[in-house]
Amino acid sequence: MMDILAIGDVHGRDAWKEIEGTPADHIIFIGDYVDPHRYIPDADVILNFEEIIDFKRRNPDRVVLLLGNHDIQYMYYPDYQCSGHRADLQPILGDLYNKNADLFQIAWQYKKHLFTHAGISRSWFARHRSTIQHYEAEHLAATLNAIHQSKDQEILFEVGYTRGGDCPSGGPVWADKSETEYDFLAGYHQVVGHSRVPDFARYGNSNNSITYIDVQDTQVKFYEISIVNE
Repeated sequence: MMDILAIGDVHGRDAWKEIEGTPADHIIFIGDYVDPHRYIPDADVILNFEEIIDFKRRNPDRVVLLLGNHDIQYMYYPDYQCSGHRADLQPILGDLYNKNADLFQIAWQYKKHLFTHAGISRSWFARHRSTIQHYEAEHLAATLNAIHQSKDQEILFEVGYTRGGDCPSGGPVWADKSETEYDFLAGYHQVVGHSRVPDFARYGNSNNSITYIDVQDTQVKFYEISIVNE
């Protein structure tokens, strides 16, 4: 049995510390560590992010840090900016992201369960099928992570019309719930954040699904799943 615990968009909040002592085999942070929606002192946001980084360094094989749209805007400044960007904090946050870039990734996968910040739609996948095949690795998450390290990484950061972008649909860092809830990629059970929901929301069936877990604006709740090892 593989026990996985996923933490939705942090946005400066330290509620993630409530998982201390969890027996989960893997802890997946779904991304967006900074840019709080409600007021949190800057020093607390920065310290909280530093503590998450330290948590990952102390648990390198157990903790996974995914990248969200609020992360890439600091890591790749001035590209890929979105709402909430703090120009005054860019030097500090940009330095933290870039000095620890090796700790972050686009996707994580165990069997058919695929974790990204925003999700993968069939339409986005079809539009970039040839590029994805070019970087094909042992599974889709590894492929997406390989693309992130390549000259083609910008396809991961595409923003769809729904979110004010100029692409038909967003990539795994930016896809909106309206783009993925009925068009999620077949063959996987996706777990994503990015689109705020009042409670965990799952679409699909036992063969294919997508679950939205960004609930921390309304409650402190973490997504837990146990997967039987075959």
